[in-house]
Amino acid sequence: MNRRAGVLLISLLAGGCWGLGAAAIEPAEVLGESVPSTDPAEVQETILTRLLDRYAAERDIRVGPAEIDALLGKMRRDMAARGLGTEDDLTPDEKAQVDAMQRDMARDIIRQWKINKALYGQYGGRIIYQQLGPEPLDAYRQFLRQREADGAFAIRDGAIEKSFWRYFTDDAIHDFMAPGGADEARAFTTPPWEQTP
Repeated sequence: MNRRAGVLLISLLAGGCWGLGAAAIEPAEVLGESVPSTDPAEVQETILTRLLDRYAAERDIRVGPAEIDALLGKMRRDMAARGLGTEDDLTPDEKAQVDAMQRDMARDIIRQWKINKALYGQYGGRIIYQQLGPEPLDAYRQFLRQREADGAFAIRDGAIEKSFWRYFTDDAIHDFMAPGGADEARAFTTPPWEQTP
């Protein structure tokens, strides 16, 4: 091979031609799969979703139809009492679509509450108020630190890592339940949709 052909071959290899160049390093990975996004919120959501799905599977956390019906019944009664939520003007297909969406939403709310209850039971700690129910913030942080130490996920980008952990470490951005208070006492004993004010 002449010198010119050798230089061309080296430059092609260095440039990644034929897939022989160095692979790009993804900013994060979870459960052996890369998380190619550089959006910190998307990275956090992907990692949390996959780890909590695995946690729910490990603990056989499920949601039954009766639980969904109970939550939807309460929601519908509350909406009717406020004069909201009439579906009278919907076609049967639209009503079926709305019902399916509501059932999916109810399943997700109940499942998340059960996951949060299990995390709190395992790790304890402080609880914060969230729109869809109590969240055991300290338990989340301990769970994530343990999973990170076990190699279940890694964040290789410093800025993304800082953003990821901020939610779990910056107390100033949260509203905590009073330790030993009534809200904390019932946070994971009675689902929010079954509590009376």
